[in-house]
Amino acid sequence: MGGALLLAVEYAPKERRGFFGSIPQMGVSLGMLLGTVALSLMTLLPEEQFLSWGWRIPFLFSALLIVFGLWIRRGIDETPAFRAAKEQGELTKVPLVETLRHHWKEVLIAVGAKVVETAPFYIFSTFVVSYATANLGFSRTSTLLAVTIGTVVTTLLIPLMGGLSDRIGRKPLYIGGSVAMALFAFPYFWLLQQKSEPLLVLATVLGLGVIWAPITAVLGTMFSEIFRSNVRYTGITLGYQIGAALAGGTAPLAATALLGAYDNSYVPVALYIIAAALISLAAIMAVRDRQGEALDQP
Repeated sequence: MGGALLLAVEYAPKERRGFFGSIPQMGVSLGMLLGTVALSLMTLLPEEQFLSWGWRIPFLFSALLIVFGLWIRRGIDETPAFRAAKEQGELTKVPLVETLRHHWKEVLIAVGAKVVETAPFYIFSTFVVSYATANLGFSRTSTLLAVTIGTVVTTLLIPLMGGLSDRIGRKPLYIGGSVAMALFAFPYFWLLQQKSEPLLVLATVLGLGVIWAPITAVLGTMFSEIFRSNVRYTGITLGYQIGAALAGGTAPLAATALLGAYDNSYVPVALYIIAAALISLAAIMAVRDRQGEALDQP
């Protein structure tokens, strides 16, 4: 993911960097869309067949994406920024050591900024499937359909939000999305509690489709703009993946544990979303908006 963001941003004209940087972010929602559609099709199988072998089929088909990714990467040259750094002798021998020694603050900022993008995403797209079916009585198919619709909406909005950031800046969009995420935490669960399929779709479209879109659209570009070219690949990757591991991979587990600890009350989970937003808002305050500036401008 770090390499994809770097290639998109470093090849982009500075006045369209937000739009180009949002395109790799669509891979997250497109991947979720493919996975959700594949899983939805498999749920049409009888329950016993789905649990014994049906769930494995999407994983087997995902191997095709590896071949597709390798084909794309083999056809792309190194970026102009990387070649310029190489010609000037600015490349570091061990980028990981250089990044952690001299750019650890930027890495921490990136990790913190990632929290509000990844934790609510997994709650809206993954945790909700078990919560809506086991706790609220929705069918698995209707819940997955809601996630699919929300994913389509966010996929369409991400490049639009990226282009908008080229006009008004990354930081205003990110802050607006984070504040909206915090404000929507309780209304989201209230809509689910009505046990209405249209409201389930509405809640998912608003959270996953509309509010999440500006946050994820500008995140990759902002990450790229806070690191210099000689450590950009490593810095983006560290911030993105550490943040995803800490806040994203754990989000469904944490939400499920909170439900169990508080008698299936959604209040702690909503507070968890708000806490994620506050952490990221604190992190982003240290970022200077680089809209319209040259990428490696001091």
